[in-house]
Amino acid sequence: MEEKLKVLYDQEIERAQLDFDRDPEYQSYYTQAAALWEGRDMPAAVFHLLDTSNFLSFAHGFRLGARLAGWVRAG
Repeated sequence: MEEKLKVLYDQEIERAQLDFDRDPEYQSYYTQAAALWEGRDMPAAVFHLLDTSNFLSFAHGFRLGARLAGWVRAG
């Protein structure tokens, strides 16, 4: 299931259905994080942490949506 969610997450990013750049709150936090390195590239470990947290948020939302759909069908 985890691998299928990762594929779906990647597809949503590629198709711009899930576009973090359009979210002003996300951009604000990302800009604050990037400013810590004063124009240099963000360390790979920090970028990986951000990417992983984005995926985990997506996966949680997907699972919650699936549970809600099951709950509606059952009710």
